[in-house]
Amino acid sequence: MAARTVRIGFVGAGGIAAHHIEILKEIPEAQIVALCDINAERVREVAKPLGAEVYTDSKKMLDEVKLDALYVCVPPFAHGDIEVRAAEKGLHIFVEKPVNLFMDKAQLALAAIKKAGVFTQVGYSLRYLASAVQLKRFLEDKPVGTAHIFRWGGVPGVPWWRRMDQSGGQLVEMTTHQVDLLRWVMGEITAVSASYSTNRILKDEPNLTIPDSQCVLLTFASGAVATVNTSCGAGKSGLGMVEFVIKDAKVSWKHDGLSVSPEEAYKLPAGPRDLPNIDSAFIRAIVSGNASLIRAPYEDSIKSAAVTIAANLSAAEGGRVVKLSELLPG
Repeated sequence: MAARTVRIGFVGAGGIAAHHIEILKEIPEAQIVALCDINAERVREVAKPLGAEVYTDSKKMLDEVKLDALYVCVPPFAHGDIEVRAAEKGLHIFVEKPVNLFMDKAQLALAAIKKAGVFTQVGYSLRYLASAVQLKRFLEDKPVGTAHIFRWGGVPGVPWWRRMDQSGGQLVEMTTHQVDLLRWVMGEITAVSASYSTNRILKDEPNLTIPDSQCVLLTFASGAVATVNTSCGAGKSGLGMVEFVIKDAKVSWKHDGLSVSPEEAYKLPAGPRDLPNIDSAFIRAIVSGNASLIRAPYEDSIKSAAVTIAANLSAAEGGRVVKLSELLPG
């Protein structure tokens, strides 16, 4: 019996879309049949080697092309009602992180997704790393007292990333990955307070309205606390790590591994092998009908976006403690 083919469309044909396309090309069940982007030249260039149909209007693509799944790879501000329309057509949806810059629009998307009963995957790819799964297993029976994220890097070249009203800043657009990892291994975050440094070290950068450095305090339902320090002022000298304090030890996590100090304090569990990547898991879930293969569904991932948006709200209001219930009622 032949394997089912999943007919896929893309909204957005930029760098992150190209990344997913390269992976999907290696998955036999995945067939990319249509792409949409407001940049007509770019979308034609991406679509040509795929033999995919080309659109510059996502509504028209969804109306005209028979699809099983849709990848939404647009900047945070540009989602509009794409997810709502896709869900209403019964399409399974892969949404790049963060799910949206606006919580009211994200809530409308979530309601449509729930009503349609479609599968969703948000691009929190850290959940699919062997080192992250190893970390989650290790911390399952160990209370965490505190954790710390630092992510330092530079300013990407795309114009929208420089604008607070379009990207939400580095915390919302990039460091959301590490915030999501904390939620995944430590549980829900209930309150956020933040303070930002704006144009202190990047004051000569043109058209920059985002903070160059951001510090955030997170409070968890468990009683644990964590801090986030992220900056786009470090340029190419970028660095990142997530660290946790457990009884008598420090746990350090990076993409490529997990370590405990002192080493003799705890034995680390073996890391899993042969994990599917985030795209393979999404396609496998659709083909098999097994939603448990998806580790970052929209309903869960909206909470990670809400944490970073709450931080922006706190910083704008002088560091006020913002409860997540203000953004995620019910």
